[in-house]
Amino acid sequence: MDIEKYLNKLPVNELYKDLFKPGMQKAGTALETVIDGANLILLPLKLLNAKSKVYFERNLEIYSEKLNVENDLTLTQVPQYVGLPIIDKLTYLDQNELAEAFINLLTKASYEETLKLVHPAFISILNNLSADEAKILYTFKNTDKIPFIDLYIRRYIETFEKPDENGAKTKEGLKKLIDYTFQEKQDTFLKYAWNLTGIQNEVELLFPENIDIYLENLELNGLIQFERELHSKSLLEKYQQLLEHDHFETYEKLKKVIEENTSDFKLEINIRKGYIEFTELGKAFLEACIKELK
Repeated sequence: MDIEKYLNKLPVNELYKDLFKPGMQKAGTALETVIDGANLILLPLKLLNAKSKVYFERNLEIYSEKLNVENDLTLTQVPQYVGLPIIDKLTYLDQNELAEAFINLLTKASYEETLKLVHPAFISILNNLSADEAKILYTFKNTDKIPFIDLYIRRYIETFEKPDENGAKTKEGLKKLIDYTFQEKQDTFLKYAWNLTGIQNEVELLFPENIDIYLENLELNGLIQFERELHSKSLLEKYQQLLEHDHFETYEKLKKVIEENTSDFKLEINIRKGYIEFTELGKAFLEACIKELK
């Protein structure tokens, strides 16, 4: 039996008619160009798998529900470059934030007024994200800045010890103060811990130990950027919370390293504050894929 004869035996017509069940007419209209046997010839094959069929039907229902609650926008047919890859994804994405993001993008592509939000790159970005990364985006979709701290060890040598401040009133004391102030300390800053955001304590992640990978991937995909030169005064309380609560153990371990130092070098803790912010691409991505229709 060749592939064409085999496909002819599949319930293709029944599958496509399911889109036009009572209450799903808007979904059928929006996907009219996409739901085409020539374009989705392998879809019936995938839906022979019971789990895939359940995922697809439930995701399609969620999409239809999103369309049905909107009555002010003008329904349009979803472009194939958006619809085809998303329809394929809906056959194996469980009901989580990543599936929701794909469905939101499909929804935005279903209206004339919001189609402009749908950039072709967003499909690729979604394909590069994990479910945990989608959770992070949903949690911080209305946040301007996510504070973080980096912990460094400042290592240096002091040839001249710090003099008693009271002794600076004498000529000899003043000389000691000048020698101490302008000595070459051979400063080196050693990175101890970085990108400490506490996100894993705020978001229920499947794999919280992967938080550094998640942040790096979000940055790699152009959605976020790290600001390390500046910090926000409005976040001072949050910075303190990161040290005293979210990353207390890490901070205490670092203090122990400093206290137990027996080398010729002197060690100090150097705390650097910064924040994560969404790029322009990231903000557009949030509007198209993460946020609901307004």
